[in-house]
Amino acid sequence: MAELAEPEKLSKCKIAEAESRPCWQTILLGFATGSAGGVIGVGGGIVVIPVLTMWGVTQRLAQGTSLIVIAAISPVAILTYYLLGNIDFKFAIPLAIGGVIGSRIGSLIAQRLSNNMLSRAFGFFLILISLKMLFMKMGEAPDGHDETIMFYLESGGMGLLAGLFAGFFGVGGGVVFVPTGVLLGGLPQHIAQGSSFTAILPTTIMGAIVYWKNGEISRKLLKWLIPGALVGAAAGSYIAALIPSNWLRIIFAIYLLYTGAGSFLPATRRKKTD
Repeated sequence: MAELAEPEKLSKCKIAEAESRPCWQTILLGFATGSAGGVIGVGGGIVVIPVLTMWGVTQRLAQGTSLIVIAAISPVAILTYYLLGNIDFKFAIPLAIGGVIGSRIGSLIAQRLSNNMLSRAFGFFLILISLKMLFMKMGEAPDGHDETIMFYLESGGMGLLAGLFAGFFGVGGGVVFVPTGVLLGGLPQHIAQGSSFTAILPTTIMGAIVYWKNGEISRKLLKWLIPGALVGAAAGSYIAALIPSNWLRIIFAIYLLYTGAGSFLPATRRKKTD
């Protein structure tokens, strides 16, 4: 009987102290995270964090683990978007610089408090942006951007804001980076998403370092999440290039609306942090 139970053990992945899951589910979660992130130009934290907390992982551990996954998949997504010509580095670099600073601050704050008011304010901000993107005319083309000092300062400031929320909530920051590219930078949706991933990488690494130092990383989960996420990121980034820019913008706006609305729901899972 003991020999029959051994394969069952091998097929299980330790998720939390009192719970295990089949390893294929963890790999599939990684794939869903990478593919969703690749399609809409965000890290994928909005996919992996809710599922991990539902599986019994504490909020901070889920956020720290999410940041490592995002850091792992970002180079794959960046390479795919770059090969397809969908990155504006002149926009992405100041965004990334601001994001790195903000991510450090946000991660440090997250280690000390759980701020539901901040979460709801961010949700309201996302809803406003999503409505703006949804009601842009279908044929409306971005105006592009002038390479002025003010533009770079605005990009860096939005990067700072994105990094702050990325570090605080354990997401990549794409929920701010992408609409910044479309609405402020005047970029087509595909290029805004590729530029977002370029800014996400250093921002995420900075946030992940803080969580790592505080032991809020699950290595057991990462060894199963990352392989699936890498495949998903490559597939999702390629699929994004096949979707017309206007429709991709609408998909992203709906995602923002969903994310923003979720911030107003009772944060029962976040209470597990303490």
